[in-house]
Amino acid sequence: MISQISIHSQRGMIGIESQPGRYEITSKPAEIRAETHPPVMTADNGPGELVIDQSRTWDALNGGKPEAFNQRYYSQFKNIGYQNIENIVEKGNRMGDLRVKGNPIAQIALEEYVKGPPALQIFGFASPDNVDISFIPRKLNLQVEPGSIRVDIQTHSPDIQFQRGAVKVYMAQYPSVTITPPTIDIMT
Repeated sequence: MISQISIHSQRGMIGIESQPGRYEITSKPAEIRAETHPPVMTADNGPGELVIDQSRTWDALNGGKPEAFNQRYYSQFKNIGYQNIENIVEKGNRMGDLRVKGNPIAQIALEEYVKGPPALQIFGFASPDNVDISFIPRKLNLQVEPGSIRVDIQTHSPDIQFQRGAVKVYMAQYPSVTITPPTIDIMT
């Protein structure tokens, strides 16, 4: 039999252990201070003026103020005077007309008695619209003073801490070659 050499090899093994680096970040929140001044609005318009004119109502109820009553009463006399002159002329023409049979004076007297005195308008005209109402609003005085906002922001820088990681490299198993020679039997 032939002797053989036995060769065994073992691979080398490198071991690596690592710890990752680590960041620690801390930061305070920003401080915000806001100061506001609201707008100021002032509105001044005062009370309005309500005007109620009832003079035409009082004219219709009791003749109104003496000046208005006298004006209305005496202003009609001119027209009544013209009408009376016209009536006198007409009556004179009737009395002077010889063609009329009968007594015209008696007929005229009867007509005057039935007719009565002249129609004078002593009171004003009655109407539901005799009261005049008007409202005079005051002018609105509006003043606006604008407000303001003041914002103050104070930021804080972040605090960043870094802890290094580590890498450990080592030989977990060294390479080796084992050569085993054949056994030689010297005795033979």
